[in-house]
Amino acid sequence: KELIIMNKEPLINIIVPVYNTEKYIRKCLDSIVNQTYRNLEIILVDDGSTDKSGSICDEFAQKDKRIEIIHKKNGGPSSAREAGINHATGDYIMIVDGDDWIDIQTVQDCVNEVEKNPLIDCVMFSYVKEFNNSSVPMHVMDNTVYFSKEEAEDKVYRRLFGLLDEELSHPERMDNIVSCCMKLYKSEIARKGKYFDSRVLGSSEDTLFNMYALFDCGSMIYLDRCYYHYRKINTSITNSYRENLEKKWSFLFKEMKRVLNEKNLGKKYQKAFMNRVALSIIGIGMNEVGNDKKSHLWRYQKVKKYLKSPQYQKACKQLNVKHMPIIWKMFFMCCKLKLAIAVYFMLLAIMVLRKL
Repeated sequence: KELIIMNKEPLINIIVPVYNTEKYIRKCLDSIVNQTYRNLEIILVDDGSTDKSGSICDEFAQKDKRIEIIHKKNGGPSSAREAGINHATGDYIMIVDGDDWIDIQTVQDCVNEVEKNPLIDCVMFSYVKEFNNSSVPMHVMDNTVYFSKEEAEDKVYRRLFGLLDEELSHPERMDNIVSCCMKLYKSEIARKGKYFDSRVLGSSEDTLFNMYALFDCGSMIYLDRCYYHYRKINTSITNSYRENLEKKWSFLFKEMKRVLNEKNLGKKYQKAFMNRVALSIIGIGMNEVGNDKKSHLWRYQKVKKYLKSPQYQKACKQLNVKHMPIIWKMFFMCCKLKLAIAVYFMLLAIMVLRKL
């Protein structure tokens, strides 16, 4: 009888892209093999690691028959996820990066939801940013909520493109929903995802993956529980500087436009996308301001150039700041008026506050 019950339980694939994470991979894998839900197929994708990560994966595989390992040439996170998803045979897929970890009841709680409602195509949940000396819960939305197919299209899929109306009261939440982690996908949904080279796109490849995976998705549920632990390594502003971020985001915007046209998405999506472009000054500006290898003059000129670019000004002019907190209203009014020096010093202030 126990075997019959086990066979009726959905098989969950957990895919773990691994690249040079020997300091952290044991904690990640411990959190997975000790899940309270046992019917797992765990696929470890060693993406050409040059440290001991691969041998640690082999060690875990010898102890747990549910683990399969793919050793491959380095191709980046998207390549590793693609290899794992192509190898998966389960009913549902979850992705956990090799330097992160999940609570031991994560899978069971997600499975409980899809067993209550088999029409659910994706379960989403919140996460915790794990710094060296602190943990910061990050809530993607304010409450646990179920989305019908129609609601999922507007409140989840459309939000991949950008924020609208009251959502702009939290501009810092722009990309909280885009990660491929913090989700349990039906396998056929995950297989619709499209892969992009992270070396060209940066971390934004998750956004585009989900724009293809979640298109025409069925009902969804968001659990307002922080199951996923996202490790922030080298979190100083200096160490977090990302080279060519503006170029990578320009590529992202072009690909997003392609999706808008391919799938014939309407005015609401277009407006959300333009809002994303307008809000991009926060990420790109903070990145440039935090590059203390350059002079203040050099950093200021980079911010000023982006602020005055035609694409940014077009997006910024249409941005409605009505629902924003007063600080962000002031910030974006300065952006609209092209007051580059004011924008630069406000970004500096934000950077200082983040260090506290």
